Amino acid sequence: MGLFDNLLENSAKVADKVAKVTGEYIDKGKGKLNELSLENELSKAHKQLGALVYALHKSGENNDELVNQYFEEIANIEKQLEEAKAQKEEKEEKEVIDVEPSDIKNIKYCHNCGKDVDSDDAFCKYCGTAVK
Repeated sequence: MGLFDNLLENSAKVADKVAKVTGEYIDKGKGKLNELSLENELSKAHKQLGALVYALHKSGENNDELVNQYFEEIANIEKQLEEAKAQKEEKEEKEVIDVEPSDIKNIKYCHNCGKDVDSDDAFCKYCGTAVK
């Protein structure tokens, strides 16, 4: 396999990994957005319930059916929020760094500054120290 073919193959692998990581970040963003939306909805329902209870108390009226509807709506939102958080935690537990064994053996670090150096470098391009 020629140098150009090897370069194309490695470029394709890198592009695939970038696409995969980008998709994962998009999924995380969507999950966080959903969680924030549910938290906002819950806050709004709490405020509406408080306003309703205050208005009913102030007017001397009693409307248990309407108050119970708000309780059910709040419970439903809380359940959705718990499920969203549980899904997020489950995904975080399953995350594994995808590194090929061949990638690991080619990684070199400068013992002086700790920066990554190419496997064929004799000296660190950042600090000039000889790479072992």
